[in-house]
Order: sequence, then C-alpha cells, then structure tokens
Amino acid sequence: MGKGIAHQCQHTKPGGSRCRANARHGSHYCFFHDPKSARARVAARKAGGIERSRRAAVLPANTPDRPLGSAADVTGLLAETINQVRRGEIDPRTSNAVGYLAGILLKAKERDELEQRLTRLESIIAHQQASPKTDFKLDHQSETFEFVNPEPGGHA
Repeated sequence: MGKGIAHQCQHTKPGGSRCRANARHGSHYCFFHDPKSARARVAARKAGGIERSRRAAVLPANTPDRPLGSAADVTGLLAETINQVRRGEIDPRTSNAVGYLAGILLKAKERDELEQRLTRLESIIAHQQASPKTDFKLDHQSETFEFVNPEPGGHA
C-alpha cells in the first residue's frame, strides 16, 4: 500500500460485491471488516447501545410554565432553551421539539392577528356601506376606530 493513498476494503460481501469503504491505514480492510478490530467493534456496539438507552436530559416536572402570549415571550423561551442545551440541562432533541413547536405557535399567532385585522376591516367596510356619510378615523397607536358622523347634530 502507498503512503497517504486510501485503498478500498478487500472484504467481499455474500452477494459477491466488494465493500466500498476505505481500508484502514496499514490494513487491507475497513474498521468493520478488519479481523484485528473485532474487540474494538464489540466495544463500539456496547457504547452505542449504552448511549442510546440513556434517558434524555429533561427539565424537572416542577419547572414553571412560561408565558407564550407574544413573540417576545417565545423569543425568551428560545433563548432560555438554547442556554439549557449549552449547559447540558436538556437534550438537544428536546430543544429541537421546543424550537419546532415555537415556530408553529408563532405562525398560528400571526394568522390569528391577521384574521382579527381582517374582521375589523370588514366591519369598517360594512359600516361605511350602511352609512355612506359616516367617516372614520383610525388610531394607529391603539388600533381602535372612531366613527365620526359629519352631519350637524350627529353623534360621534
């Protein structure tokens, strides 16, 4: 074997095809087929099984709920979750679920807000069609509507 050049594993599979993995340095076989790595393979399988059977890190059941009424609340939850993953307090798979659900929640809140705005606009249009002489003012700060009747003696 030449130095620095990866060679293909020499193992032949039961169907007659060769293993396509690179051979280990100093061997004609890859890690999975090299007879010299049998003990290391057994140890790796055991370590993999132990790791897989380990319970995921989760927060205690008495962890208080966080308010999630606004985008800022959800942003705060995500920031907290990121730090909990970094400290090893929760499993990354759990944080992925939190992130996914937070995205769904934000989309639902956005849809609800759009539906409310559409309902308000439809109400204004219906009111204008019923009373064409009535004008309205929109207070952008509080998103409230003030109907104004320009007729003398009319009530606002």
